[in-house]
Amino acid sequence: MSPIDQAMQSDHERLDRLLAATAQAVEAGRWQEAREALAKFRHGIEDGHMAVEEQTLFPAFERREGGSEHPLTALLRKGHQDLRIFFMEMADAIGAEDAEEFADLHSTVQSILRQHDAKEEGELYPFLAEALPDHGSAVAEEMERAAQEDRA
Repeated sequence: MSPIDQAMQSDHERLDRLLAATAQAVEAGRWQEAREALAKFRHGIEDGHMAVEEQTLFPAFERREGGSEHPLTALLRKGHQDLRIFFMEMADAIGAEDAEEFADLHSTVQSILRQHDAKEEGELYPFLAEALPDHGSAVAEEMERAAQEDRA
């Protein structure tokens, strides 16, 4: 497994923990904590993880595969768009203090993320080390910095 594989897989696990913390806060009726946890999750996944994939990893994979949008990256980009909508709906459910609605959305998002992450980890990440000029070192460092921010 290359450093880029490890970094992105570790980031999936980090994001899963942040989402779980959000769900735990909702279940306990700690709404402010839930809002903060979801905001941290969304920042990590939307501004960090997905941004790195969309701006760096997907284009590198596409260059390696011939230069135009690839069916795999098109599918993954569409998944990101769909997930962003669910994340907004989760924020709305927390804002309304609607634990039942949040639980339904959380269940759906977990299912989508499991499939999405498996596709990335099995079909995309293994090919990125050769596709990136630095073999993914810069991206791996960026993901590690994000994880350190969570621990701080």
